[in-house]
Amino acid sequence: MDTKTMRRMMLSSLLWLAAIAVTLTSATYAWFTSNSVVSSSRATARSGTDTLELQISSAEDDVFRPVAAAEITQINDTDMEYLMPVSTADLKTFFYCPALTEKRAVFREVTDEQFYYHGRIYLRALAEGIPSGRLALYLDRSAVGALAAADDGYLLNAARLGLTFDGGSGVIFYLSDDENAESDQIRNTYLDGSLVSDGNVLSGSGDEIIAVADPAVPLSEYTISLRDSGARLPDAPLIYMALNRVYTVDVYFYLEGCDPDCSEAVSFDEADIQLAFYGILAQ
Repeated sequence: MDTKTMRRMMLSSLLWLAAIAVTLTSATYAWFTSNSVVSSSRATARSGTDTLELQISSAEDDVFRPVAAAEITQINDTDMEYLMPVSTADLKTFFYCPALTEKRAVFREVTDEQFYYHGRIYLRALAEGIPSGRLALYLDRSAVGALAAADDGYLLNAARLGLTFDGGSGVIFYLSDDENAESDQIRNTYLDGSLVSDGNVLSGSGDEIIAVADPAVPLSEYTISLRDSGARLPDAPLIYMALNRVYTVDVYFYLEGCDPDCSEAVSFDEADIQLAFYGILAQ
């Protein structure tokens, strides 16, 4: 496919939707959100009488429209002033450690969504005059700059961002490719007296807890690259969205307790997270 054909295909499909903007602050594993909003620009592709628009809402039964800002709905019932280390492999079962004595850790399943942030937004690909097709959804940094940024990066090194769509299998992201200096790392996650090695997180259910490979991937794995010569698509989209259907997007932010960067070095740290979505009509 030549460059001109690629550019025409891009322009005839859905363009851009921005962004989730969240300010995060950590203080002794504490954080809070400030001005947590989802902003969107009108992103409409039109060909004759055919239109396609990516829309966003903070409520499932709300009117979907390309408004300037929509609030991220926090659905945690707990006080989110404090963020404590947790561990998960699937964004469904989270574990925390209430005690660690002489290399003997006692882990408990988080049952009330304490210690981590859980927000929700809704997306819809509104189509008129388009009989078939799906919307391939990606992340995009072209309109927001860095998708994640911090003054010293320590909070990002220890944190994870998770997205799930309609409660299905989720995607967990690293927010930084860097790591803390060795002096600012700590390794004290033990299962049955054995140290959990780097690159592992906790999984299981109830009292059966095991260490598994960390499923987190870099943001770039699902981020579209836009250039003057065209666009480079990731190997796979976040999701293929059916047209005219409302999708629930759950947003998780947490400190991965098995990560060596999850240490006192993240205290009083701040980070900004911005997520922008880019959709392409896929026949």
